[in-house]
Amino acid sequence: MKRAVFIISILISFNAFGGITQEDIDKNPILKGKMLAKKCSWCHDINKNLVAPPFRVILERYKDVPENSLRKQFFQAIKNGSKGKWKKWMKENLKIKMGKLDSMYMPPQKEYYNDEEINLILDWLFSLRK
Repeated sequence: MKRAVFIISILISFNAFGGITQEDIDKNPILKGKMLAKKCSWCHDINKNLVAPPFRVILERYKDVPENSLRKQFFQAIKNGSKGKWKKWMKENLKIKMGKLDSMYMPPQKEYYNDEEINLILDWLFSLRK
């Protein structure tokens, strides 16, 4: 139920500002992934520092990793969460004290997204590389 309300609210806001319809989203897997990733924007932006690294910073860090390998790694990080991979970035960019930094992590998203939805988010994320 929470997911349905969340998606409907996104669709309403997009339709009001950009004229994007559900049909547009259903036809375009990249757009569908982008819509699903809206929840990720609570912590991540494409370019700006929030409480987590921007998507472009993440992609830059792993620019030499083949997409196939990186897709598996990101899939697991989204589904099951991750901790400790971005401590240096957080310390430098968010000015967080070490004690608080140790308690920060990316929570598992398996409660919110199924495997197909995670793959759609990854399709969108990897489209930012191009």
